[in-house]
Amino acid sequence: MDKLLNTKDEPALRRTRLVNFAALSAWLVTSTLMAATALIRFGQDFRVYYAAARLLLKGGNPFDYNQLFPVILQISGKAGNAPYYNPPWLAWFLTPLALLPYQPARAVWILLNLVIWCLGLWQLSRLLDWPPAGWQRWSIFLYATFLFAWVTWRYEQMGIILFALLVAALASLRKSDWAWAGVWLALLLIKPNLTFIPVAAASLWLLRRGRWQPILSMSLVLTGLLLASTAATPDWYRPLLQPGVGSGLVNILDGPNHEVAIRINTTLADWLNMLSLNSTIIPIIRWSATLAAGAILLWVIFRSNSLIMVMICALLANFAVTPYALQYDYPLLTLPLFWATARIPSTARARWGGLAISVFIASVLIWERPISDGYWILLGLIALTAWNWRFATSKNTPISLF
Repeated sequence: MDKLLNTKDEPALRRTRLVNFAALSAWLVTSTLMAATALIRFGQDFRVYYAAARLLLKGGNPFDYNQLFPVILQISGKAGNAPYYNPPWLAWFLTPLALLPYQPARAVWILLNLVIWCLGLWQLSRLLDWPPAGWQRWSIFLYATFLFAWVTWRYEQMGIILFALLVAALASLRKSDWAWAGVWLALLLIKPNLTFIPVAAASLWLLRRGRWQPILSMSLVLTGLLLASTAATPDWYRPLLQPGVGSGLVNILDGPNHEVAIRINTTLADWLNMLSLNSTIIPIIRWSATLAAGAILLWVIFRSNSLIMVMICALLANFAVTPYALQYDYPLLTLPLFWATARIPSTARARWGGLAISVFIASVLIWERPISDGYWILLGLIALTAWNWRFATSKNTPISLF
């Protein structure tokens, strides 16, 4: 009888394996094709990082746009990039790539981001114990890749690196590896407009629970990086004291003192401007959203027992009100995406509602026109998180840290 039952189960088992293999293949092939397409047909911001590292190797100052722009023009043959605004140690970290010719360095950068993205998704799924192994895992990996990784590869930006650092920090905190947790938290601050609020929220949550060790480690790492960068380039900060240093954040530049257009970002302000609202209403909405986001985040920090929940709230709040972010910075939102999809609603109606929101989020990449339309992705993710949290059953709650 057992042999007969096993024989009957074999076709179903083979179908399951086939579906799992097809989903895995679709994710890996699509990811590889996206990365290769970005390398061959696109490319934008890596040349700023590469030029900054090359300039350091020559003894120059990457924050001086008058020094940086000729290097950008020389290596890529075109202008149109913003100045270098990241911490000096990021440029030092990239100096090994600057030893390569520009195009091979681009290829290494894209390949590195592809590998880090795949490993980051895998590590996050282990951290949250979600998605379940099989076609569901590979399908959600494919969804996240389409939603977040593609645009980051296309613009050669840092979003995937930041996502990997966030996952590494959470994994270290879960293992109580305080020293490495501090290292990852410190490195997360290479783009403080995206990560300062999440790192500060996590730090406050940890300090309230007497976990001061990762904060000490982070402070020591940041101090060491600052001292080492200053010793290597003593005057690196001087260009940042000059008037107009932030013009590249609000305008598209075609060289020093050559503004060609106003920059459109993926922020609440730009999204509201594209809705053609009255100019007096926009500041009211922005300040109201900022106050609401701050109040909710503080409530979560002081009431939640889950560091994961704190980080999710901090990420959503930060991207909701930050004055500067673009769609290629969104890989950090993979954490809220996984968390929201892990909380499966208990009723069919609620599940269909969550699915409809997920479809809407994915559709933004098809119909968006200015990059400010990408803000709809964030709004949809906030709605999905709230919807699934509202209707979820406790048994579907993902694991919490501590």
